Formats: sequence, C-alpha cells, structure tokens
Amino acid sequence: MPPSLRSQIDAVRLELESRPPGLVLHVERVVSEAVTLSAYWGIDPERAELAAWAHDLFRAHSPAEQLRLAREVGIRVNEDDEALPVMLHGPIAGAVLRARFGVEDKEVVAAVRDHTAGRGEMSLLAKVILLADKVEKRKRTRTPVMAEIRRAARRDLDLALLCWADWKWVDEREREWRSYPAHWQARVAWVAEHHADLGSQALRGPRPGKAARPKKKDRR
Repeated sequence: MPPSLRSQIDAVRLELESRPPGLVLHVERVVSEAVTLSAYWGIDPERAELAAWAHDLFRAHSPAEQLRLAREVGIRVNEDDEALPVMLHGPIAGAVLRARFGVEDKEVVAAVRDHTAGRGEMSLLAKVILLADKVEKRKRTRTPVMAEIRRAARRDLDLALLCWADWKWVDEREREWRSYPAHWQARVAWVAEHHADLGSQALRGPRPGKAARPKKKDRR
C-alpha cells in the first residue's frame, strides 16, 4: 500500500528539521499561504501542504552540492544551470519526492519542480505553490508589490503569474542580474496564452448580462 498523504507530509517535515531555521520559517509561511490559496481554487489542501513543505528541501545547499545532487538524481544540467545552480533546487526536490518519499502524485511533483522559474503549462496546484512561495508574509513586507500580486491570485492565478513575472524581469534588469532562460520561456508562454484568451473573449463578445463598454472618443 502506498504511503498516505499525511505520512508523506510528516516524513518531509522531519527531513526539513535538519535545514537552517530561517529556511524552515519561510517554508512554514509558504505552507500557510498555499493552503489558504488552495481553498480559493478547489485544490485538496493536503496536496498543497505536501508540495509546500517539500518545495525548498534543497534551497540551502551550496551551489556545488546542488549541481552534484542534480546529476545524482538524473537531472540534465546545462550551462544555464551551471551559471545559476540555485535554480536546480526545485527539480532536485521533485526527484527526491518520488525516489525517497514515495510521492506518485505527478502534479505535486511538478509543482515542487517548477516553483522556481515556472513552466509554460502548469496545473492549478503548481501555480498556487509558485505564487505562495513568492508572496508569503516576509516577502510581502520586504517587497510590498507582492501584496498586490497576492490579492490578484485570489481572483486570477494567470494574471498573478504574469504580474510576478513582469516584476521579476524589471527587478533583474535593475540589479543587473542574469535571467534564467527557462523563466523567460515560461513568461513568453504565459503572455501568449493571456492574449489568446483576451482575443477569444473579444470574438465572443460581452458576457451575458453585461453590456459592452462604450468606446472612448478619440481625444486627438
């Protein structure tokens, strides 16, 4: 019989106890955020809890150790990963969830794997975990715009993802930081999907019961 969700959560939490206290506090805040946000989108809170507890299991490891672990668990490491090894901590945790903790839920594993940079196609659970990681309480205090993104996530997860991706892009340009190509590829996909949805809505016309907004006059 496969392990229950609760036993998997307990096992991951036990593993997390060996991590730095500051990281553990961050994960606790992300768990709270993920469980709360999952309620808005009809996601099993235990699945969100498991992914949230696991998402940063390898965040505190050194770059050299992250590269070593990635290769050990079979992750193909490219030159972008060599330049930014910290981005591997999600994929490493996803692989370890399967191998060590017996997690067979593919969406949980993918949510952990993709929480750092995102991916063009993501489940609701994966979007919740990524956003919960970015808008937890301490990060909202440090970066107030995250509070706005948090509010958006309760109405529209895709809009919240786009807002976070745009903020990240600007922040990286201002700090002259290297951008991770996989994140940029995800953002391009999110933008394309967002505008495709807007185009579909325009073709369908206004929703029943809502009048179309009058066009603004040309003020030129």
